[in-house]
Amino acid sequence: MILASGKIDIECLKCTGSMADVQILPTEFTSEGETIRGNFVAPTGKGPFPGICKFHGLPGSPDQVHGIATRLAQAGFAVLTFDFRGFRKSDGIFSLAGEIKDAKAAVTHLIESDLVDDSWVGVYGASYGGAVAVCSVPNDSRVNAVCLRAPVYDTLWFGKSPMIRPSVQYILETDHSQMHGLEDPEICEEILRRMVTDAEVHNPMNEISKISPKPMLIVHGSDDAIIDLAGVKRLYELAGEPKDLVVVEGADHNLSDPRAYEITVSTVVEWFTKQWIL
Repeated sequence: MILASGKIDIECLKCTGSMADVQILPTEFTSEGETIRGNFVAPTGKGPFPGICKFHGLPGSPDQVHGIATRLAQAGFAVLTFDFRGFRKSDGIFSLAGEIKDAKAAVTHLIESDLVDDSWVGVYGASYGGAVAVCSVPNDSRVNAVCLRAPVYDTLWFGKSPMIRPSVQYILETDHSQMHGLEDPEICEEILRRMVTDAEVHNPMNEISKISPKPMLIVHGSDDAIIDLAGVKRLYELAGEPKDLVVVEGADHNLSDPRAYEITVSTVVEWFTKQWIL
């Protein structure tokens, strides 16, 4: 799937630890009246733990528990991972503006959880979820650190991209349950239209500078053919300090190479751990 946020590499998960030291707790919260469903992926024990909100891509993997969420939990973080409105188990219809509202509601839900020490909260956004992170974090004083993996750096460019319609059609033809409303031509057209109109208001290129002084990390692959490295570097240049950019050699958008996957995940976990300790 061309817009997937990342590949779940079970073999890499097996070689770094089992699920025995991680608890998975189903949860849900509301955002503008829509029910958003997901899971807390957390270390075993009572906590409280430092918390991280994970924002998936478009549509992102149907498995939001394994992979980076599990690895972060094994490192000591309680991770809230969920389906944005309009995807899989959550209610509603997708829109960028709606996802930004969901992101802020997710941070609230994370902080209010008994699992989480509300003195430290991080946000991890992959692909389109990276754009949502950039657009939602600047005005949220509760967030302490932001990590973006292969982020959509310009939502207007992305919304107008010729790859969008074929990608949406692919979802419709292969598994329309991944994204609500696609089987209705009118709703589908409205989704595509709103991707552009919302992007005229909410664009990471206009918001990235406002994340500072929160620390920010961008991790991107040298071989990403979907989100170009040159565009990500332009986004990075607009960001204020403190900031870091890590380019993983050989990594494509979906992290299909196991070595690139492991480098990417280890980089994210180590960076979040450093920010928490600081």
